[in-house]
Parts: sequence; structure tokens; C-alpha cells
Amino acid sequence: MELQWIDDFLALCQTRNFTRAAQARGTTQSAYSRRMQRLEDWLGAPLFDRERRPVTLTPAGEEFLARAHRLRDEIYDARRAVLSVSSHLEKALRVYATNTLAATFLSPWLIKHELRNYSVVVASVSGCVEAVKRGHGDLAMVPDFGDADHLAGLALEAIGEDRLILAQRRGGESLVALEGDSLIGRLMVYAPGTHYGARIAAMLAAHGIGLRDPPICESASAEALLAQVEAGLGAAWIPAILLRGESVARCPLPDYFDIAYKILLARASERKDA
Repeated sequence: MELQWIDDFLALCQTRNFTRAAQARGTTQSAYSRRMQRLEDWLGAPLFDRERRPVTLTPAGEEFLARAHRLRDEIYDARRAVLSVSSHLEKALRVYATNTLAATFLSPWLIKHELRNYSVVVASVSGCVEAVKRGHGDLAMVPDFGDADHLAGLALEAIGEDRLILAQRRGGESLVALEGDSLIGRLMVYAPGTHYGARIAAMLAAHGIGLRDPPICESASAEALLAQVEAGLGAAWIPAILLRGESVARCPLPDYFDIAYKILLARASERKDA
């Protein structure tokens, strides 16, 4: 399997149209269709019902979608891990962090602890945790929503707190609303398999809330969703730590739509010093 096949598949899942997906991937429709056919041949099953408009996923396609984002993240995490191990810094402390924490919380923490000679590797939550468990990283800085089973066997230290906030651009009319047990409006969501996406889905399920309208955008990146929120394209759950200006405001919804979490520093349990 080629990595570009996964990105091709995800583009078609988002657009549900071969022409638009090919344009998004910067290729011709014929070349794009051939790559999708090779992916289906490799998996041994059709992923899309091409007779329907818009194109829909087959049961096999739904099954692959549940894994595609994670597969892509793990491939990129593996590349980052290899690059980190081959670092030219001798005896460098290897710090793994999610993209959001690397861009916000990490630098003040490094200054506070006066660390020197370190490398920073950005990875998914699972990639950060696995790196420490396998000895590829010394420290991992990750969000925790109280479901720390994946952190079993590591020494954990709470070093901060944050929350996910359903936010939209300040000053305009409300882009989302709660009507009965349905959330309606221009909602942007995290991709399946992401840590944030799983926690948001669990919160909505716990309160019996469904989505009436299909999401207008799906992304694994909080930073990408924030940029679209700031542009007024829709509303999305954004980590409060990313909200540094006055351009974004919390959507007028019940308090339980805020999802609190801790920021944890994880290390191998036998390690005593940073």
C-alpha cells in the first residue's frame, strides 16, 4: 500500500465526488481513479458505490475509514521517530508532544525547567505514548480526558489544564444551535480515530445529542479547524490554549459542551529524572 492511496481515499470520503477529489489531490481524474482502483485491489474489496450520487461508502469502505486516519498518523509518527533517533544532537533529551501542545504549552515549560540539548518530536497522542513506552522518547506531553488506560505503565505528572470549547468567529450570528436533542448548523469536526474526536463523540452520546446536519469539514488538526473558525466558515471544538486573540468566541450552548482535560507529562516508570 502507498501512503498517497490513503490520502486519496480520505479526499474522496470528504468530497464524495471523483472530479473534486482529483482536483483536491492535484491530479487528473483518470490517474486518481487508477490509484483508487489499486487501493481497492490491494484491500480486496470495493470501497465506494460509484453508481450513486454523491458517491457513497460501501460497508468495506466504512470499515477502512475507521482505520485510515490512524494508519496515516502512525506512518508519519514512524517517520518522525526514525528522524529523532538519527538526530545529530548527542545525548539529546527526546520530548514528544502533540501538535497543539508543542505550539503552545511546551515552550514555557522548557523555559521553566531550563532544559538544554533536547529534540522535540510532534506526533499524535498514540504516537507520543508509544514512543516513550518503546524507549524512543524520554518524555511525552499529551492531553488526558480521564481515560488514561493507554498510559498504563508510565509515570504520569499533571502539569496543566485546558478544555475543548465549541467556538465560532466573534461578532456574527450563531452558527450552531441545540434544538431538542439535535445539534444543528455549520459544524466542523475532528476526523475519526483522533483523540479529540473520540472525547467529543462520547460527550454528545452521554447527553443523547446527535448531529442533524452533516459536518461541513473534517480534520485531524485543531490548528486547521481554528483557522477556518477564524475565517467564519463554521464552528468547531478548539483547545482553549489555542485561543489567543479576540476573534473567536464560545458558542452559546450549555456548559457541558466544554470538555475539560489535563495536560500530562509521561515518562517510563523506571526513569527518575528528566
